[in-house]
Amino acid sequence: MSSRRILFFTNSDYGQANVVLATIHSLLHQDPAVEIHIASFHELQAAVREASDFAIRTAPDESSRKPVVFHGMAGLTWGPALFRPETGVADANQLKPGLVNSTKAVLTLPAIMLPWTAEEYIEIYSETERVLAEVNPDLTVVEPLFTTALTVCHRRQLRWMVLAPNTVKDFALPLQPRLAMLWKYPLVCSAMPYPLTASLIPRNIFLTLVAGYALVTDTRVKKITAALHEVDPSASLLTANELGVLKPAPPGLRILVANSPDIDFPFAVLPKHVTPCGPIVRAALPVADVDPELASWLSRGPTVYVNLGTQLKVVPEEAEEMAQALRSVLERSARKEAVGKNGDMVRLQILWKLARKPQEGVAKLVKDVYDGPWKKVIDVLRPYVDADRVRITEWVKAEPKSVLESGAIVCSVNHGGASSFNEALCAGIPQAVLPAWADCYDFANRAELLGVGRWANREARPRWERNELSAVLSDVLFGPGAETIQTKAREIAHCHPESEGRENAAREILTELAA
Repeated sequence: MSSRRILFFTNSDYGQANVVLATIHSLLHQDPAVEIHIASFHELQAAVREASDFAIRTAPDESSRKPVVFHGMAGLTWGPALFRPETGVADANQLKPGLVNSTKAVLTLPAIMLPWTAEEYIEIYSETERVLAEVNPDLTVVEPLFTTALTVCHRRQLRWMVLAPNTVKDFALPLQPRLAMLWKYPLVCSAMPYPLTASLIPRNIFLTLVAGYALVTDTRVKKITAALHEVDPSASLLTANELGVLKPAPPGLRILVANSPDIDFPFAVLPKHVTPCGPIVRAALPVADVDPELASWLSRGPTVYVNLGTQLKVVPEEAEEMAQALRSVLERSARKEAVGKNGDMVRLQILWKLARKPQEGVAKLVKDVYDGPWKKVIDVLRPYVDADRVRITEWVKAEPKSVLESGAIVCSVNHGGASSFNEALCAGIPQAVLPAWADCYDFANRAELLGVGRWANREARPRWERNELSAVLSDVLFGPGAETIQTKAREIAHCHPESEGRENAAREILTELAA
């Protein structure tokens, strides 16, 4: 009897691929007979191999597990395609949200859903058809921004499902009674609070109408549809918007999401075709197994972990502004009156993963060398850097999740990406969220709604300002509500252990495979 085959399609960007890499870990643990294939762009190959090896090495019976088979595809993955100048997304992300600037951001939504040119799309479409023919899977699982696979699976009426890094909100809004999506929930990209205040409701309605207009009339969709019909007249373009957002999802299609109702905005109606799995995070080795020296350093005292992801790269002025905020927090931690009962805070230290943006006319960046305009960043924190209480680096060998689970982290300063938010949530770590674009603002709202942290740049968005950031960090670490935040973070982590989401997703996929 031949093995049952599952084929995953995902972009190589970690924001999309992480849920797939996490889920294959549990699939390999739960069913040794399953044969797993992953189709993606070549940049993901090494990560797939590492995830496969780690899953097999930690499985109950290593010898019975089959390595994941990777299928490299020609073409451009979602992120690099999206952040090209012609899409306008990068420019819109730099603007301070408001009526005019948020309108500009909302007008880029079609590009976010479909960032490829017609020629690029057709190339990936052809590659998708090729991989499907090679693998002939029993079940196909698609990440929702891998648009060609959505389209092909729907046209060929394959057995397929969607595995999304998204939240319940991304699919539930259109179903809410009394048009609540207009007056209750902030539109993605709007950077408005939840619940909406009365004064902001007109703006939210306007931005929602703009979004609908942009998605319906965008020429990008028309050009790709025309090109698609030239190679496949029977195909109907399917994007994430046709998964129950602008149009009903295809009948019978199931969507697994890395979220659950108790950690999302409250909804009166939940979509029946969406299965919440809980936070889906990747398994990872402990810090001590990967970087013993870092583990030893972390054990010296409570640590603030600053990691704004890979996409958010900063210029020297922005890094210096953050350095000033961090210095203020370190200075306050040394004051006995600010520390209160938690005397350990006098030993507070900071691990800062700093992603730097190269600048025109400036010498090429050298890893962890901070000279020229970057020297000011180090100078601001010089006493603490020299005392080895602040470490600034462009690369941390251990996974962010492993750092958060080290037992030393007292606050995660992150950009509100789904993976960063969920990893801190499952580790029970208070958060200071610095959202910079799109759905990151939703996660800042969730941090406050759940009581596990604070939105740390509400005024300075989409970047940060030293006084606002230092005040929020001080509140999270040793303010009057700090103990409440810590307790709530631990309670939610208890309800959502780090393995929950990937194990649930794997079970749902295996159930679908056996149906």
